[in-house]
Amino acid sequence: MRIVEEGRAPGAAALVLPGRGYDADQPVLRAVRDELVAAGHRVLSVFWTEEPPTHAQVPAVVRFLLDDLRPCLLVAKSLTTLALPVAADRGLPGIWITPLLDEPDVGLAAARSNPRTLLVGGTADPTWNRVLAHESDREVLEFEGADHALERDGVVETLRARVREFLL
Repeated sequence: MRIVEEGRAPGAAALVLPGRGYDADQPVLRAVRDELVAAGHRVLSVFWTEEPPTHAQVPAVVRFLLDDLRPCLLVAKSLTTLALPVAADRGLPGIWITPLLDEPDVGLAAARSNPRTLLVGGTADPTWNRVLAHESDREVLEFEGADHALERDGVVETLRARVREFLL
């Protein structure tokens, strides 16, 4: 894996974790990264240089990154949202994009996660569980008709605005 740093703010950074086939330069994660930098955060973005971790490996990989980098905020997309239980255990705020809430540990962790948690998904994404998202009592941004890649007109602009609000 390779880690790219943006912004020069002192202190803890925001850590951005990609999905399996959706890296941190893709539109949704790029938009979140841009908003983090604009808000004064130092941003560390992970890029897979080889095969991404398996579902079972994600928690250990993320624990290693958290122990090593000590971020103040976690942003994850799809595959890496399997680390939501790890973040919840540590009380780490996060932005969870297309979280795999149907995975039992992930769905339960959403409800016990840091109150500064934003869950983002689309209603046409078979991995999005809108019931669990809304029952988690965390912030939810739901895009009507958007699929797992969240490729739909207006998504990036709306996400940018919501991330700006979230970071206040």
